[in-house]
Amino acid sequence: MLHFGWFVGHGFGVQGWGTPGYGIGYDWKKPGLYQHAVREFERAGLDLFIIEDSLTVPDTYGGSAEVSLAQASFAPKHDPLALVPYLLSATEHLGIVPTVSASFYPPFTAARLLATLQHFSNGQLGWNVVTSGSDLAAQNYGLDQQIEHDLRYEKAEEFVDVVRKLWRSWDQDAIVEDARAGVFADHTKVRPIRHSGEFFRVRGPLNTAPLPEEPVLVQAGASPRGKAFAGGNADVAIALARGSDGMKAYRDSIRAEAAKAGRNPDDVKVLFVLKPTVVGSKTEAEELRAARKELTQRDIDSQLNSISYLSVIDFKQFDLDEPLPELTTNSNQGTLEHFSKAAPPGSTLREILRARSGGAGDSIIGTAEEIADHLEETGAAVGGDGFLFSGFVDPATVHGVLDKLAPVLRRRGLLRTSYGDGGFRRNLLDF
Repeated sequence: MLHFGWFVGHGFGVQGWGTPGYGIGYDWKKPGLYQHAVREFERAGLDLFIIEDSLTVPDTYGGSAEVSLAQASFAPKHDPLALVPYLLSATEHLGIVPTVSASFYPPFTAARLLATLQHFSNGQLGWNVVTSGSDLAAQNYGLDQQIEHDLRYEKAEEFVDVVRKLWRSWDQDAIVEDARAGVFADHTKVRPIRHSGEFFRVRGPLNTAPLPEEPVLVQAGASPRGKAFAGGNADVAIALARGSDGMKAYRDSIRAEAAKAGRNPDDVKVLFVLKPTVVGSKTEAEELRAARKELTQRDIDSQLNSISYLSVIDFKQFDLDEPLPELTTNSNQGTLEHFSKAAPPGSTLREILRARSGGAGDSIIGTAEEIADHLEETGAAVGGDGFLFSGFVDPATVHGVLDKLAPVLRRRGLLRTSYGDGGFRRNLLDF
């Protein structure tokens, strides 16, 4: 059995734009769209829903926001934390995971928001900790550019440490509610944390009630420093898929980092992001793969706009029919590497784009049985732990994947058929 979830890569923003079903029966600006989606995720037996976030309108590609706004790519979007209560009201078991930036959130604010949501969530809350590599986002918070890559992870380590100290600044039995003695909480069991570090100074204590259980921490570290952070802190590590050998190597590295940090590696679930397209026949799958390789200008702009934003490198400068030069970035290093290796070494940029469009890397096209075969075989080769389906959360996309694929996965014993009553964290540790 494997864990499955859904990752919405455009965050709480425009859903379904550019697809034939856009806007049919839903309004992307209303929470009902997302409530419907999470009900379907829970009905199918998924474990979690991760809501990506970013903090800018990207204009790296060609020095303009034209493509970002024309294609609703990364913008507009709302703050995912505001969506969480709506999703919690629509589900009972699904883990709800908003994104929180360690680069820009004050740890006290993050700790208080997440603690409040966790109290209201019946143990369903997670938090996706990111380090926000965008210079554009940094400029929205008074900086000229984002700080150095590995230093961002040092800051994130301290951020997580402070948040956890604040959550633990109340003892579990601090609230006594002794009406006869006139004592609601025992002041000897609530204390300042008095944290003074390289990046944060926080007195504490937190002014919310003690947590019965802390939210599940999710992280997507791909660089050596990022993997060390994920292995040392995360309950769920997420990564882009790149062949079973690469996926196994990544999972092994996360588990090794967890052991190095004194943790049980089995407590870290490594989930790989896949974008499935479920079709009715093998012939239809072959035709769709071939069609997607015939890149339109929109396809080219879409992919290059995305990687330009995520890498902070303007890909409009490169000739489509020449091999990519050696590239480095202070931003999302793992994402850049994943993009560059979608086709064999020496491939042109156009060949990389064709490979990605035709079902390479994190994209898979096939019948429900074919995709289930791939998931089952890959899961066995990698050693676990599961997968995150990525895509819009509009009804056409969600039903197009889950209505066909979930019954096949369940029949094969790969997808859970029920939840326990121990909450999100307990569900992750079921297997």
